[in-house]
Amino acid sequence: MGNDLRHKGLLLDEADFALPQDCDMATLIQAVEAFCKAEFRNEFDHPSLEFFGVVSERLEDTSANPFDSFLKAVWVKPETSFQDIFLKTAEDLGIPEPLAIEAIETGHTESIETQFKDRIRAHLDARDYYSADRLMQYLPDLLSIGLPGVKGADEFDTRGQDMIVDFRVNTYGTGRRILVEIAFNWGQ
Repeated sequence: MGNDLRHKGLLLDEADFALPQDCDMATLIQAVEAFCKAEFRNEFDHPSLEFFGVVSERLEDTSANPFDSFLKAVWVKPETSFQDIFLKTAEDLGIPEPLAIEAIETGHTESIETQFKDRIRAHLDARDYYSADRLMQYLPDLLSIGLPGVKGADEFDTRGQDMIVDFRVNTYGTGRRILVEIAFNWGQ
């Protein structure tokens, strides 16, 4: 019997931490782990917090923890870059790669918003409400977050679906974003 894990990707930014401009991956990981432990500490230790790893946009580096056979990462995996993660997320949402690359590199998502609106209308016309709703979930925060497939912090919970949530203090733009993958382990 497996554990009930709820994976959460936290979009952060180096600017959220008091780090030197030239910090390395080890320093970044320490800061992110300390943040996660402080933010999600649970005095009753239920659910427990699992830390899967960190990927840095600026450092173009991924640090993924080795996994047990039943603890598999969803996003942060060895040899997977920040851009790779969000290109895969965009692909899962049916976003063409050129639009996804533009959004990841510039933070401009107007073209994706237009594409989503057109697809939502088509789904509604076809009475495919499930597909329309799936796209609608990402539309409200798309312009402010600047990445496809990321939900606003108000969507965060320790249960529910696996999701990537914007946990940045401010939207600082591109270049120094971080994705940390954690999971809440609710046991068996």
